[in-house]
Amino acid sequence: MTNTELRTDRSDRSTAPDESLRPLSTRAPVRATPLRRGERAPGTPWIIVRLLGKGGVGEVFEVEHALLGRRAALKVLLPANAERHALAARIADEGRILARVRHDNLVDVLDLGLLTDDGRPYLVLELLEGRDLRAELARIGVLSVPTTLTLASQILRGLGALHRAGFVHRDIKLENLFLCDDGRAKILDLGAAEPASGCEGPGARGASLGTPRTMAPEQFEGKPVDGRTDLYALGLVLYELVAGRGPFDDIQDLDALRFAHLDRIPAPPSCFAPQPIPAALDAWILRALEKDPDDRFASAEAMAAEIPALVAPLYAPTARADEITTPSAFYSDVSRPPPEPTRRMVVSALAIAALAAGLAGGRLLGPRSFFGGVVNDPIDARSV
Repeated sequence: MTNTELRTDRSDRSTAPDESLRPLSTRAPVRATPLRRGERAPGTPWIIVRLLGKGGVGEVFEVEHALLGRRAALKVLLPANAERHALAARIADEGRILARVRHDNLVDVLDLGLLTDDGRPYLVLELLEGRDLRAELARIGVLSVPTTLTLASQILRGLGALHRAGFVHRDIKLENLFLCDDGRAKILDLGAAEPASGCEGPGARGASLGTPRTMAPEQFEGKPVDGRTDLYALGLVLYELVAGRGPFDDIQDLDALRFAHLDRIPAPPSCFAPQPIPAALDAWILRALEKDPDDRFASAEAMAAEIPALVAPLYAPTARADEITTPSAFYSDVSRPPPEPTRRMVVSALAIAALAAGLAGGRLLGPRSFFGGVVNDPIDARSV
């Protein structure tokens, strides 16, 4: 499970619980019972298989349907949070939003309910095979530019669907972006999501939620948010994917971090990246990180529309033979000696065609082995 850092203010804690969570609010306080492997989650057909992850708010288990044998992921509040009604309402809102906005790049919800023993709300989600981008980045250091752009295309499609439905995620970060073994990117954890300014729907509770390190300036200031808030956070994600660090990683104090997001101009990713970063990519990421939402991309679709122009120069046939490299997103055996120049150009042409197909189809190309070992381009290579 991703560990969303939920910061619940007093107004959120005093919010009346959702009607569907009334059993949680009216029952006498009870001691929540931990879910145990091999046992059925109380009041559900789901048998606990193993713990997948735990955070400060909730935990996620792999579960199996007792009759159908289908595997899924069950997300539930921690026993210690059983009486925190605002957090319970957030889980219910997350389920309703996911049910309303169905998209291939959003995790799918299968069920929503309450455990019968202690009233904790739970979500049943599709079981994903793979790892989140924080784990992937920790494993390999940085992602190649083509791989990052392919991921960005998918994430922007998912965000676009969410924004068109009138919702803002508000907590886009590496931990909440999942890379499936089949190459799909999935947006996770809508526990902090809320309707965009002027919209109505699940999540309209007025709390200040999110992760400070990836919060947009308007979130720090308590101003209305919209889809451009998520684009700022995605800009920070993309920055870290290609550079191996964020623009404000040198800051640890919360007040200083707030100041940096509000007033400090970030250095281009190329200042830190251990791989060549095209100037156009620097500018694209920095535009997403503009302090004023009006200076960012107007929408996820507008940001995604610039990706083809960023991709094309990576495989320009006029590039010198000694500067052409085949990104590991399509060619993982970086230990082999470089091919002859003529073959390089053939591989380059095939790669750009494959990337175009991947962008159009919303998938990273190739099996999981493409993400094993060295995923990023060799540092001494030049892809632009």
